[in-house]
Amino acid sequence: MRIAVLASGSSGNATVVEAGDSAILIDCGLSVRRLEQRAVELQFDLSKLSGIAVTHEHGDHIGGVGALARRYKLPVYMTHGTRVASSFDDQQGLEIREISPHESFKLGQLDVHPAPVPHDAREPCQFVIESQQARVGVLTDLGSETQHIHQHFADCQVLVLEFNHDPGMLDECEYPESVKDRIAGRLGHFNNHQALQLLSKLHSKCLQHVLAAHISERANDNNLVQRMLQQSLAGTGIAWGVAHQDRVTPWISV
Repeated sequence: MRIAVLASGSSGNATVVEAGDSAILIDCGLSVRRLEQRAVELQFDLSKLSGIAVTHEHGDHIGGVGALARRYKLPVYMTHGTRVASSFDDQQGLEIREISPHESFKLGQLDVHPAPVPHDAREPCQFVIESQQARVGVLTDLGSETQHIHQHFADCQVLVLEFNHDPGMLDECEYPESVKDRIAGRLGHFNNHQALQLLSKLHSKCLQHVLAAHISERANDNNLVQRMLQQSLAGTGIAWGVAHQDRVTPWISV
């Protein structure tokens, strides 16, 4: 089983998880052309995808889903709330499969486990993908943690975790105050300290790799995130990296 992030940030998100002859794309906030270019860089054939799982209806996660699903004839999995809040019912030629954020479903060799998260969307969820004994978690776009999140994302070998903003940098950036309040709110986005706090609760003998994701270009700094991860994970044997907006991450295998 392996995972790679094709794009991560406020301008577009896409993550692919593959096991055997099955593969799932989590979100697509990029145009088909850009996603295809990223897939070439990753040496991944998009025709191998078995489906697209959508976390929520915000444009940086859903903007390219319809075009990609039509191009490659892919089913799209989303909650009822996400479907209602999006314009997918107005688009022709799409196969929408509604999922519950509390119920797992199977996609080929992949077991897909959604989990509801606190975020300012209609019915958002994030995902743990499992195949045989391997588990990878994608956990971004949340403003606070819950006991359910602790339980759901435990025992992952790979965790893609939101490190969206630094509180001081958010205060100083040019965003309107209303946007700052939304980002920093209970239904907004994780700051660096929240991410590290949650990471300390998800430490287990299973965890092998942490990938910091959805890093704000205006209210955070990659070097700061890297220093914080290095200090937090020193001596644990857990590898770490940073997902970028403008390029793919290498495959991480488990």
